[in-house]
Amino acid sequence: MNADISPSEIGQAELSLRDHFRDPGAEYRSSPFWAWNGRLDAAELIRQAEQMKEQGMGGFFMHSREGLETEYMGEEWMSCVAEVVAAARKLGLRAWLYDEDRFPSGGAGGRVASMGDAYRAKAVTLEMRAAPPRAEEEGMLAVFRARLREGTTIISLERVLDEASEQEGPEANHEGRDGEGEKGAPVWLLLRREVSAGSEWFNGEAPVDNLNPDAVTAFISVTHEPYKRLVGEDFGGAIPGIFTDEPSIADFHCRYAEGRPWLPWTEDFGDRFLEKRGYDLIARLPYLFLEGAKSAKTRHDYWRTISECFEDAYSRQIGEWCEANGLAFTGHYLIEHNLGISTRVTGAVMPHYRHQHVPGIDILDEKTEEWLTVKQCTSVAHQYGRKHVLSETYGCCGWDFTFEGQKWIGDWQFAMGVTIRCQHLSLYSLNGCRKRDFPPVFGDVSPWWKYNSVMENYFARLAAVLSDGVPIRDLLVIHPASTAWTMVGSDPHSYLQWEDPSLLAVNEYEAELVRTMKTLLGQHIDFDFGDETIMADDGDVRDGKLFVKNAPYRAVLIPALHTVLRSTFELLRKFADVGGLIIAIGGLPGLIDGEPSDDWLALERHAGFHHTEDAGEAVSILQRPPHGLRRISLSSEYGLELPQLLYMFREHEEGYSLFVVNNDRTTGAEAEVRLPVRGDLEEWNPLTGEVIRKAASATSSSDSGGMRFVDRWGAAGSKLYWVRKVREQERLPAQGTPAECRFTYRMAHEMTMATATLPVNCPFSRTMPNALPLDRCSYRMDGESWSEPMQVWQAQQQVRDRLGMRDIHYNGQQQRFRWALQPHERDGASVEWRFSFEIGEEIPSGLYVAVEHAERFRISLDGEEVPVRAEGYFIDRDWLKTRLPQMGKGCHEFILSCPYRNADEMENIYVVGDFAIDAKRRIVREPDELAIGDWTLQGYPHYPGNIVYHYAIDPDAALKITIASERRYKLYLGEWKGVCSEVRVNGHSSGVVAWEDADGIDIAPSMIGADRECRIDIEVAGSLSNLLGPFHQSGQHNPWMDWSFFERTDARNEPGYRLKPYGLMVQPSIHCS
Repeated sequence: MNADISPSEIGQAELSLRDHFRDPGAEYRSSPFWAWNGRLDAAELIRQAEQMKEQGMGGFFMHSREGLETEYMGEEWMSCVAEVVAAARKLGLRAWLYDEDRFPSGGAGGRVASMGDAYRAKAVTLEMRAAPPRAEEEGMLAVFRARLREGTTIISLERVLDEASEQEGPEANHEGRDGEGEKGAPVWLLLRREVSAGSEWFNGEAPVDNLNPDAVTAFISVTHEPYKRLVGEDFGGAIPGIFTDEPSIADFHCRYAEGRPWLPWTEDFGDRFLEKRGYDLIARLPYLFLEGAKSAKTRHDYWRTISECFEDAYSRQIGEWCEANGLAFTGHYLIEHNLGISTRVTGAVMPHYRHQHVPGIDILDEKTEEWLTVKQCTSVAHQYGRKHVLSETYGCCGWDFTFEGQKWIGDWQFAMGVTIRCQHLSLYSLNGCRKRDFPPVFGDVSPWWKYNSVMENYFARLAAVLSDGVPIRDLLVIHPASTAWTMVGSDPHSYLQWEDPSLLAVNEYEAELVRTMKTLLGQHIDFDFGDETIMADDGDVRDGKLFVKNAPYRAVLIPALHTVLRSTFELLRKFADVGGLIIAIGGLPGLIDGEPSDDWLALERHAGFHHTEDAGEAVSILQRPPHGLRRISLSSEYGLELPQLLYMFREHEEGYSLFVVNNDRTTGAEAEVRLPVRGDLEEWNPLTGEVIRKAASATSSSDSGGMRFVDRWGAAGSKLYWVRKVREQERLPAQGTPAECRFTYRMAHEMTMATATLPVNCPFSRTMPNALPLDRCSYRMDGESWSEPMQVWQAQQQVRDRLGMRDIHYNGQQQRFRWALQPHERDGASVEWRFSFEIGEEIPSGLYVAVEHAERFRISLDGEEVPVRAEGYFIDRDWLKTRLPQMGKGCHEFILSCPYRNADEMENIYVVGDFAIDAKRRIVREPDELAIGDWTLQGYPHYPGNIVYHYAIDPDAALKITIASERRYKLYLGEWKGVCSEVRVNGHSSGVVAWEDADGIDIAPSMIGADRECRIDIEVAGSLSNLLGPFHQSGQHNPWMDWSFFERTDARNEPGYRLKPYGLMVQPSIHCS
């Protein structure tokens, strides 16, 4: 029988890691994006920080966010930062800085761009005319006369150095067959340098020019330096570092002349290009937009230079500042997951990570598909010896996001090298538009928050192990950044910015790359990407291996590249000369540095060089002797590798860790696990902290042999193993196959019969009041006739439009601190809002109405004024509850009136109290019992809290057992819908069922010594989904959630209410084992 292992059995070095695992410190715990998004109050901020500490978080990122009413970087803001940092120091939390007003980083909320055009984003744009320009125009870089085939391919091209001249300049160029240039009328190509117009998102200013080192220096001077003066003494202590968010060179909000295609530019880019590449880019600018013989080379060199300039100006400069000032530089870059758009906005993302002390990514949406995003970052982290990789994650997953969803997404990331979660988001305030800022929310407004520490402990324990030691990866895959450089342009005819045809072509190429990645990982051959810019600086061949900085590789894979850098080719040739294994999928690149080259022929003659048609064939070569690059095997009973199982294998000072993840959310898996090492095998349970021994058998009797065992993972399940290194005389002998090393074909609880099944109906209790949201109203202004009923957001939109105020129904405007608190000429206009609801039967207890900032309103019910006296709050501390008088059966009407102000935000209101809601949305009396099934169909369609099912059983009669027996009795919930669930027996918690694979709670210990009646309480945690929506969007579950989903006006809008099911869906059962 497996038993917990005493710490006395292990050495001191291992004890340290084991201690970190059992009780991980703040370093290994998550730090959410803490959205400072209202009028800040230091006391409330500190209260929320204390909540984070209580629920197991390790820190937070102080993040300016949509809805902020305290001036960013102003005196009050800085005072709040100082007070929160002081509180974090006392609480043992890590108070991370965030470097921007909202995002993306670099502009300091518009302050940098306001310093002048030199600091504003720029582009080279193309205009095509049938006639030459008549006069010199501002910003003109060059004018060309061209003849084109089908409007896209250059046949002939001449640069006109003098717009009045008909003569070719020295940059003249002809392409195509003889005489072809005579066909068709010439086209005039006007290439300009343009400065971006302003954007609401940047508080009226332009995006910043992150290619300009002076702009980044200015950014540091107005952001990092003020923080240093304020709280610099805590740098490296209570303030571990600073987050940069989505910096880029081609922001979504850039605005240039309508209809002109554009690409990133900066003031002296032509001179920089000439210095780096040795020729005049201006003479070849048309090739960035049009096709021709020089397009691939020109685009390659353009993007290579852009990438180098961005890296040097932004990441290198900020990284060096952070290094000099004791801060860890972290954060992520814009659009890491999409090779085409990523090229457009960064040039190449991987070189930036080497300047970060904690390289970071973001994984938004409820999916596990961004293989490229994770692998790019974790590869550089491995190569540069970075202990941690941070992921901003879970944003846009919706209010109904579950613990199982957190685990599924988080496990997948941790298996590929992430170690720290930055949850998106923890909101300071839910008022107004803020509640629609890419939910979910990680904070005490969510009813499952009291269980949050379960998730924190789970991932912190994983992080403690998976950030220690080094990953074992033998394969280097050349990253295709330079291939993308040859392809990305800006189409002049079907210009769609982010859906440009050249970007889509790169994305098609990327799809094949991702298939190769998934084949390798699914066949359990882990790898790193090799970025060519990094390899040019830090690549080497020694001891028969190819090194990228600190990481050694035994083989290299070339994944159907079009081109490589000359430095990459020379490194590969050097590796081939010492017998290195090189595999090219789909043939060799035809280009070097973007130009045709025959040099590859010499490389092909090496014995270690192989061509393959696809990734599957490459796997066959990699896994077979003498290469043997499959270190870990996770195979079925038929010997086939199971692609749904992913792993992280690491070597530590005292042993090896193996983390295995089932990435399938619906089906479990059983596999034989083979490792290339031997030693004492243990399973470390990150959910409970328990450590148990596991049996294993040797795979062979040779010294180089490994070990094997069989295990089972439930849907979205995972397990962490530890192999303790042993001395030679302690090595496992070759042995027979113990039971633990044979396939079982069934889950453990499938091998037992249910001893008892809990009843269909039972008493229940709520953890908070029930609620009926009123999301439709009529309005009137200055006593006019009432409008037709409409959704509340639509009514407010009409009111503000009539008053000449900003439309606030959508997210993405100038920050509120810049305008909302300023007087408006129509402030004080009389506005009334009318809501109706129905009571189906008289309710014995009192009802309340909850209104955001109720103190602004006069409230009347059925024509009688209701005194606005707050009796507590509902959900958010600004959603004040007002008691309502006793009401009888029938229809009732609220009127909320106020002198409307520019700062006001009218939102849905809520009737709350002890009641149920019937199918006609009438308030009725609550049932005495709840049945198995969806509670939204039993009177609680909009209930935002948890429900506790109360069962009382006689163990002797129901279970036919003696309570004091040593047998184990496990309670299985079966199918249930909720964020998580807890089982309590006789008032004591027996455990939390955080996900399906954690089902099966041992309840025997809590039953020992009980009286004849045993009380079992099952609390199913709900969410705010059915209270806050979205309600009126048709269609199935969408993995992405933003403000627009709550306010549909398109074909997906529907009048009914779409709700999420919650509750126990089958009868829980008790199994004896």
